Amino acid sequence: MNLALRRRTLLASALLLLAGCRQSTVHELTILHFNDLHDRLLPDPDGIGGVAHLATLLQRERAAAHASLTLHAGDLVTGTPVSTVFRGLPDYEIANSLGIDVNCLGNHEFDYGWRRILDFMRVANFPTVSANTLDTSGNRLVNPPYVIRDAGGMRIAVIGALLEKVLETTTLDRLGPFHAAPTVETLRPIVAEAKQRADMVIVLGHLEKTEAESILRELPDVSIAAIGHEHTPWKEPLEVDGRFVIHAEGYGRQVGRMVLRYDTATRRIVSHEWTGIPVDTREYPADPAIQAQIDKWEAKVSALVDVPIGRATRALSRIEVRALMERAMLDQVPVDFSFTNRGGVRDVLPAGELLARHVWNVIPFDNRVVTLEIPGDQLANLTDPSGRVEKVVTAPLDPKRVYRLVTSDFVAQSWADSGKKFPRREEGVLLRDAVIDWIKQKRVIP
Repeated sequence: MNLALRRRTLLASALLLLAGCRQSTVHELTILHFNDLHDRLLPDPDGIGGVAHLATLLQRERAAAHASLTLHAGDLVTGTPVSTVFRGLPDYEIANSLGIDVNCLGNHEFDYGWRRILDFMRVANFPTVSANTLDTSGNRLVNPPYVIRDAGGMRIAVIGALLEKVLETTTLDRLGPFHAAPTVETLRPIVAEAKQRADMVIVLGHLEKTEAESILRELPDVSIAAIGHEHTPWKEPLEVDGRFVIHAEGYGRQVGRMVLRYDTATRRIVSHEWTGIPVDTREYPADPAIQAQIDKWEAKVSALVDVPIGRATRALSRIEVRALMERAMLDQVPVDFSFTNRGGVRDVLPAGELLARHVWNVIPFDNRVVTLEIPGDQLANLTDPSGRVEKVVTAPLDPKRVYRLVTSDFVAQSWADSGKKFPRREEGVLLRDAVIDWIKQKRVIP
């Protein structure tokens, strides 16, 4: 081949290669997402979950993916004794080994007060985003509101969001000067800015499903909303005009995997496949290094919580556990009624031997028992402050009589924050301890 012909051949090949590159605007990306880990460091009795096993699953999925992004959608803390005793910090230390690319704030990050979140940020080696967590002057609790990650040949903006109803799940003293601003309107200019800097925009939010759907409907430049807050598994993503809301089961029981092909020229998802992967300990052995971290922290609380307190003749559901908690308070305090909010019951009780740990898992909050004096006409209209329209007392009431109600200081403060303030007496005991003592006295439940 003469020199001129060779040059023409090389030039033609280069032009074909360049044309091919220009036409390659479709990229493949795997999004691995989980949410509401809630300090569930160990597997459940069925062998599902456990952070060390979750780590192995994530490692395998990242290794198998063409390109990946790992997201956690809020509520790393609160759920078991390690978080309660050490106020959430171990969860962020352990999560440093999970390969999280981006995290967002959940409402339970405020459980130890908003200042503790600053400690979490100092410990974490991954960014936490929350665009609409603002003080009265518009300053954000965490910055920046979004980060950009490079994956699969694309620049991907991940914007954080927190549910607007955070006031219904977190008392004002824990929020301090901060609140969750209206989600869509707060995100609108941030999405517009992020669009200019990235090929794809993802909202990573601790949100209600309806809030996430509104984001996709009103902010068409958002391709994916990866969310947490609802702990139950979904069968499939929620689709809005070829864009998706994705969610995984909480407590580290499941990882969501979305494999998508995305066209950066049209900014559209060309194809997608979503799967919810159970964190089955039989399939995913514990990562030894992470398990060693977990064992270190669990050893610090074992003497306190791994002690027998009684036994249960059968497993109790959350509804039954709630009734048991109300019975325990009613039996120990001379009052007319007892009430526990549904959101205050975080686990079931198993059949067989009961440990203090089981009650700590049910009541991971350091809520105290209080007695309120409430006029009948106001008590008749009180509802569960967890955001559910459920009356506290359904029995007939004398509107002119003042009744005594025993509940937790969280419930009392939630009502006070909403303007419903009643005379209050501290009973000098944690709700968790009251239930443990009651089970010890009963020896066998229910």
